[in-house]
Amino acid sequence: MSFTEKNAGGVVTGDFSKLEKLIENLEGNHYVDIGILGESNQSVEGGYTLAGIGAVHEFGTDKAGRGNSVTIPERSFLRMPLETGQGDIEKAVSPKMQKLIADGDIQGIFKLIGIAGEARIQEAFETAGFGTWEPNAESTIARKKSDSPLIDQGDLRQAITSKVGGG
Repeated sequence: MSFTEKNAGGVVTGDFSKLEKLIENLEGNHYVDIGILGESNQSVEGGYTLAGIGAVHEFGTDKAGRGNSVTIPERSFLRMPLETGQGDIEKAVSPKMQKLIADGDIQGIFKLIGIAGEARIQEAFETAGFGTWEPNAESTIARKKSDSPLIDQGDLRQAITSKVGGG
């Protein structure tokens, strides 16, 4: 809605169309999913899915392994980075927020949040959970020839994505 008001003091004009668009777009139930989404949840070695493997590492277990009983400690690669990195995510998104808000682009805002969340999760993989993940067992290091927790062939890490929904 735009308007023009004339009176003895002059002319006042205004255009609220962008504000109206923003309000209209905010009425939707927008959200962003970040993690191992359906499109990237393929089966891998042994008939496991990446989401299943991810859940074991995200929450830990005392009954996993290749036909034996192995304890896998919790190494949160989704919850922890997103919960502890909210300030970093906000900082990454904030330079573009004003334009997106002015354009009424709520989907764009959530897309940026998703991308920043993905980047934060990748940082967790690069830093062994910002130094919080328990190291791999010697048997795991010997099997995969690496001491990097949660990184073997990179499938789990590469499966992290985001998707905006609602609207």
